[in-house]
Amino acid sequence: LVVAAAKPAVHATAKAAGRDAAAERLITVVCEKLISLEEPLNGLDAKAGDGDTGSTVATGARSVLERLDTLPLADRAATLAAIGDTLGTAMGGSSGVLLSIFFTAAAQTLGFGATLPKALLAGLDRMTFYGGAKIGDRTMVDALEPALKALDTGGLEAAATAARHGAEATAAMRKAKAGRSAYIGRQLDGVADPGAFAVAEVFAAVAAMFAPA
Repeated sequence: LVVAAAKPAVHATAKAAGRDAAAERLITVVCEKLISLEEPLNGLDAKAGDGDTGSTVATGARSVLERLDTLPLADRAATLAAIGDTLGTAMGGSSGVLLSIFFTAAAQTLGFGATLPKALLAGLDRMTFYGGAKIGDRTMVDALEPALKALDTGGLEAAATAARHGAEATAAMRKAKAGRSAYIGRQLDGVADPGAFAVAEVFAAVAAMFAPA
């Protein structure tokens, strides 16, 4: 996975903090879910990589929560851009760079008037362009791509289901073709990719948040 110097030279224009209760709740739910997954994700990653995926993700989530009161929540595009900047700085390494690319590209597309699902798909396109991962490579893309496509056409419940199926599929992939696991050389049959698992858990949490009472 080659991402050095890949991050576009685009930075969010600083905007004043803004209040939006729905956006604040959504970000909080996502970040708290990721923080709660720190140990399970580290456990999965210990079987397939360096054993620190959970800690890396939790660090990024905590950094976003710490900045929550400063985010321009009333402007969704600006919020996505700010999150991208935060993750790129807080997480470090290739994961931070790739997620920064994802949110930055999504912010730009949203700013041009796209729907949120379309914007997130544009972010995924940029992230995979720079990162090189695709479906079947045993990365978070295996859950994220089908989830975002389902979100665009069928809504949150469909997205959560697609993410879960994508994450489960990684457990049957015996060899990683991208990401850190690709360099480990272990047989990974039966072990879900931690990134894909995290994506599935996030979509499940968000779908539950918006489910009818």
